[in-house]
Amino acid sequence: MLKVILARHAETIWNEQMRYIGRTDLDLSELGQNNARLLAQYLSDSPIIEFFSSDMNRAIQTAQAVAQNFGSKVERRPLLNEIDFGVWEGLTYNQIIRRYPVFAQQWATNPYSVNIPEGEPWSVFTKRVLLGWNETIRMAAAQADEEKTVLIVTHAGCIKIILAEILGFPREKAWFIWQDKGALNHLTVEGPEIKIQKINDTDYRKEAAGVAVVPDDKIAPCSDEDILDIQFVVNKAAAAYSGFLGVDYIVDDYMSIEELIRETKEIKFFAIVRGGLLVAVAAYQPLNDVALIRHAYVLPACSRQGLAGRLLSHIEKLARLDGFKRVMVGAYRENNTAISFYEKHGYMLNVSADNLFNEYWNIPKKQAAISLVLSKDLI
Repeated sequence: MLKVILARHAETIWNEQMRYIGRTDLDLSELGQNNARLLAQYLSDSPIIEFFSSDMNRAIQTAQAVAQNFGSKVERRPLLNEIDFGVWEGLTYNQIIRRYPVFAQQWATNPYSVNIPEGEPWSVFTKRVLLGWNETIRMAAAQADEEKTVLIVTHAGCIKIILAEILGFPREKAWFIWQDKGALNHLTVEGPEIKIQKINDTDYRKEAAGVAVVPDDKIAPCSDEDILDIQFVVNKAAAAYSGFLGVDYIVDDYMSIEELIRETKEIKFFAIVRGGLLVAVAAYQPLNDVALIRHAYVLPACSRQGLAGRLLSHIEKLARLDGFKRVMVGAYRENNTAISFYEKHGYMLNVSADNLFNEYWNIPKKQAAISLVLSKDLI
C-alpha cells in the first residue's frame, strides 16, 4: 500500500496579503518558514521515504523543511506547478472585481468557465496537473512492495483538481474544495484504487496556536442548498448497482433531482463533510410506529472508513430520542455489500418484506420485487 501526504505549501508574502499567486515564483515569507518548520516537526515521526514537490520555490522550500529531517532530497515535479493567473497575478480579489468585473462574476460561480487573460487555460492546467499526479503516483507505487509513505507538496489549485478527480466531482466544483495554507490531505493507493482519509487537515497548526481542534467529519443536517450535492453522492455511490440492476440502469440518474426534492419534504437528510464537500449522506424518516433509514450512501473514494457506520449510529440515536423501538431499512436483494453491512450492525432480514413495503415505503412495485427489508429492535 502507498500512503500519500498531499500538502499545500506554506505562506508567501502574497498569500499573507491575499494576492493571487500562480506563476510568480516567490520564496516563503518569514511566517511561511516558521510554519514549514512546524510542519517538519509534526511529520518528523512519520515513516516518509520519498519527497516530491512542484518546481516552484514556495513548494520546494516547504518540502525541504520536512525532508532535511530524514536526510533526503526533494524530487521536483514541474507538472505540479500552480496555474498561471495571467493578468490577475499579484492582485487581490477586490482589485480583480474592480478591473475585471465580468470575469470576477463568472469566477464567483464557476471558476472553470473563466480563462483569465494571458493566463493558463483551465483545460490545459487540468490536463497538466493530472498527468503530473499520475506520473508521480505510478513512480512511487512501482517501488512500494510493502507499505510506503510519500510526501507531495504542491499548490491549492493542483490539489483541488487532484481531489476532484479522485472523488469524481465535476471540474467546476474543484475550486470550492477547501485548501488552507499548509493543509494536509491523506490518501492511500492500492492498485487502481485511491481512497481519501482526510481533506484540508490543519490540526497541527491549530494545536500549535492553542486553538481548539474541531473533530473532522462531523455529522450535520442538510439544507435545501445541499440538494445537488446530495444527489451527486447518491448517484455516484449507486453506480455500484449497475452489476445487478441490468442494462436499463442509468448510472448518473438513479436519483433524479425532482424525486429528491419531493423526498426532502418528508425525510431528514444528514451528511458528513470533508474539505467543504459532502462525502456521505443518509436520511431519517419517522413513520407511524417505526423509523426508516433512507438513502445511506458514501462516495467510493471515501468508502470503508466507517462513515456509513457513523451515519447509521446517528440515525439510531435520533430514533431512540424520538421514542421508536424499531428501525427498518430497505436494500436490493443482490446488494450483498449493503446486506452484510447492516447485519454486522445488528439488523436482521424480515420475511414479510412485501407487506412492509406496502405499509411503509412508497416505491414502484418493480423495485419492491427485487428488494428486501432489514430491521433492528432498539434497546
